[in-house]
Amino acid sequence: MINKFSALALLALLPTLLLTACDVEPPSFVNLNPGSTTATGGAVNTRLRLPARYLAKNTSVRLAKIQARRFEMDPALILGVITQESGFNANAVSWAGAQGLMQLMPGTVEHIRSSSPVQISSPFNPVDNMAAGTWYLRSLYDQFRAYPEHQRLQFALASYNGGLGRVSKAIQKAATLQKKAKTKVNWQDIRGYLPSETRNYVPAVMLHTHYYRQNLKKI
Repeated sequence: MINKFSALALLALLPTLLLTACDVEPPSFVNLNPGSTTATGGAVNTRLRLPARYLAKNTSVRLAKIQARRFEMDPALILGVITQESGFNANAVSWAGAQGLMQLMPGTVEHIRSSSPVQISSPFNPVDNMAAGTWYLRSLYDQFRAYPEHQRLQFALASYNGGLGRVSKAIQKAATLQKKAKTKVNWQDIRGYLPSETRNYVPAVMLHTHYYRQNLKKI
């Protein structure tokens, strides 16, 4: 069960926090007006987070807990990913075509349909999207079993945003240039070989996750 982040890893990433783009907010999942847009760029946008006072009765929190139990993940991590990916907009579509709460690309949806127990009627269905996204994140996390916990999380999140192949190549490049085993490569070693969006995405999700973990303890 994924249950903690490395405090040192979190503190090391604080200087690099930026926001990636999100889309329109539907009234059923978060308290923004339909048609409004979220900010892009700048520091981590804490306004995208679900307010702590609403967590106990929020539908997204309930769904995250269900899928987290199903796939042995941390519900706070799932909520952190959703915050950064879509700002809890179930109808979000990115410029690249990613869809729904956890911003799944059509090709990823087809992969999940063929490779997992998850049934996806529509990527815009909140239950289906969260189940698919959680399974996919878990599958990426499982690719990095040889690494310490905080690095597994960083590499899994980087793969979720930028692609497993890109992260694997970055690890190999860092290992070759620094003449060390791939299992000794860490986030700081590879971040320079990744796109700026991915470099910013990982620490942002980790901070969102820390927020939810702290507040979910209170309900």
